[in-house]
This record gives sequence, C-alpha cells and structure tokens, in this order.
Amino acid sequence: MDSKGIIDVVIPAFNAAPFIKDALSSVIVQGQIVGKIIVVNDGSTDSTRQIVENFSQNHPNFDWHLLNQKNSGLSNARNTGILFSTSEFIAFLDSDDIWLPNKLNAQYSVFINSQDKKLGVVYCGYFLINSNKDILLEKYNVIYPKLKGYIYSKLLNGNFISGSGSSVLIKRKCLDQVGNFDESLQACEDWDLWLRISKVFHFDFIDKEYLLIRVHYANMQKNRLRMLTSELMLLNKFVKNKEINFFLLWKIRTILVLLKINPDDIEGFNSCDPLLKKLFSNFRLKLIKIYLHSLSWFALLYLNKIKQRDLS
Repeated sequence: MDSKGIIDVVIPAFNAAPFIKDALSSVIVQGQIVGKIIVVNDGSTDSTRQIVENFSQNHPNFDWHLLNQKNSGLSNARNTGILFSTSEFIAFLDSDDIWLPNKLNAQYSVFINSQDKKLGVVYCGYFLINSNKDILLEKYNVIYPKLKGYIYSKLLNGNFISGSGSSVLIKRKCLDQVGNFDESLQACEDWDLWLRISKVFHFDFIDKEYLLIRVHYANMQKNRLRMLTSELMLLNKFVKNKEINFFLLWKIRTILVLLKINPDDIEGFNSCDPLLKKLFSNFRLKLIKIYLHSLSWFALLYLNKIKQRDLS
C-alpha cells in the first residue's frame, strides 16, 4: 500500500516561539508519509507565526498550512486542525514536544499489519525532557504503553495512553464516529476522547520511545487547580450519561480532603448535575476525611504521583 501523504499532522500552537521549531523539524524527518502539516496558531502574541512561516518557506517540499485564529484553547485548536485535514490518518503534536525519527512509519506499520478490524488508535512510549532537551530519568513517573485491544474498562481508572495527545496515530473514522475533543474541558480532554473512542474501537501500541515530552515547571499550583476542575467536569459527563466513574470520584474526593478545598470553590461546580453535587456533600466529605485518616500515607503518596503525572 502506498503510504505517501497518508497522515495529516495537527500542531496547536500558543506562544510557542521557544520550542516550535524543534517540533516542526521532528515532523519533516518523518518523510513522505506526512500529508498536510497543519499548524493552528491559537492567538499567539509572540513570534510563533513568523517562525512557522519562515520554517515552511525553507522546506517547500511539504504541504504546509498555517491557520491563524483568536485564542480559543488547546481543544479548539486541535479541532480546527481536524476539520481542515483530509487524510485517512491524523497525528497530533503539541508545539513543545518532539517526535523521534520513524515514529509515524512505525505506527502506520502496526495498522497495515494488524488483523484487528476494530483497530483505531496506535500509541507509543516516550521520554520526558526539560527545556534544554535533557532526558529526565528519575524525577517523574512515566506511563509505559501496556494496554491494547478493548481497553475502555481499564481507561476508567486513568489516562494510561502513554504520551497521550502527541503519541497517538488515529484513524479519521474514529473521530467521525465519536466526535472530536471536548472544548469545554481545560484539561483531561485527551482522556475524555480516548474513553469515547475505546468504547467503539481498539487500541494498540509500540513498546518503544518515539516521543519527547517537555516538562514545564511554571504555574504548578495553577495547573493542579485547572486539572481538578476538568476532572470534575469529566465526572459530571459520566453522571449526565447515567454512569459513574468510581476511580475519578475517589480521586477528586481525596484531593479535596487533603488540600482542604471546598467543592463549591471549584469553578463550574454549581452548574453540575444535582446527583454529582450530592456525591460531594459536606456529610459525605466528612466521612471520607475520617476514612482517609487511617490511610493518609497512601493518599499522600497517590496525590504526589498524580501531581507528577499532571506535569507531563
């Protein structure tokens, strides 16, 4: 099968000037398998646009598309790229991440050699790097690729798609069937999409690191609160669909108790489903606090792990 131009690449970019050239360079080394390279400039106020324009002019053999829009968030930018793409496969790359050579070809080979007619997503392993592109081996927990086939029930316990957005190669028909990224989520948008896809399609992986994910140290507390809000909104989606994710419920309750946060202080809580509000009532949280007291060492360890995971 001719693989030339069979994968469109979507790169959302907001104030990405320090790192986007590395990302773009890692796309063109993938070779002729790349179709459209769609960079969605999400209202950047730095030199992102000029860097992309200059880079594309210096590499005219690729099909470049720079889409400029007002700042609308990561999920909206990805969706803009999805709507503009036309190929059978789509790959996402965050503007501060880097693909290693042969990533796309290796993932495409899994698709064409698989006997699984429901295969919709192939992901890969990754390394964490700092701003200087030094690989971080000890400080953070890396999620290794392990899940394949029908993985919905396992994904309920966390986003175990290693590398998440920048690691996956997706068949377009997956998005056509289950929809694109949920723009109401400021975080967890990847996990939400994988859950929806995994209800219908199967996943597979390459047990090799083809991705470098950059870790940022700034605004850790702000990111923690944003993540907490998004996890609550994701749980609210389960409740509205007459489902419940007990892992996510326990996780949020644990964080609320340990960080001494009132549910009413979380953005969007007052607009949540009444049943979800009941699950976070003061009485229930008091019971949880008593329960956690005897397991505080475990809860603190767990909280530390999810903080580390959120950095990636």
